[in-house]
Amino acid sequence: MSANLNPDGEPLRRRNPLLRMAVAAVVAAPLGYGVGMLLAKFGPDLGPAADVLDGLRWADVAAALLALVLAGAAVVAAAVSFSPHSAARMLGLDGDAGPDEIRSIRFQALVCILSAAVMVLPILLPALGISPQVAMALVAVLLAGHTLLNVGLWRSSDELVRAISVEAGAAVFWIGQGLLFLWGAAERLGVAPGLSAWDVYVVLMGLYLATAAIVTARRGLA
Repeated sequence: MSANLNPDGEPLRRRNPLLRMAVAAVVAAPLGYGVGMLLAKFGPDLGPAADVLDGLRWADVAAALLALVLAGAAVVAAAVSFSPHSAARMLGLDGDAGPDEIRSIRFQALVCILSAAVMVLPILLPALGISPQVAMALVAVLLAGHTLLNVGLWRSSDELVRAISVEAGAAVFWIGQGLLFLWGAAERLGVAPGLSAWDVYVVLMGLYLATAAIVTARRGLA
């Protein structure tokens, strides 16, 4: 990894480009949702996929929006990685980005696009007429590969990026378990509807992205 110093001679703190783009995409997500609803209502007949769309729940829509955020961040990061100057600006570095920085951005982009695929495939595969058993097998294989790449990304990250991941994960655990307990208690008392495992996962994923973005901004990397 190339050394990068600021004018005072101290190391520059690298930014997390995907989280910065994710924050911007989250802001734009409601607009995309509104456009999608208009297309679904006034657009052309979608055939068999229309039945799947009619059965979408709030968690499915939220998962699709999160997948869109992740995919958009991955595409932009991959495109920027072909320009050492643009990559350096994204990372907050002086000069041009070196091979290690370029490789890191592309690795993050790959993990990000796989994260998007894992979230959207349980919704998309049934719309393509794929049987639940085959769809589940495909999702499991993709998740295994995604997990291996995530481990590789963790091992190749610097201490600051690891610290952000750990802090965000801890915050999500404590906040998530508190919210889950309150909802579970309300459900048990009959004052809230039941949640599925899919609902809980989508909420936790959204909570993690938002928390990681906040932690990144607090450390001055966004």
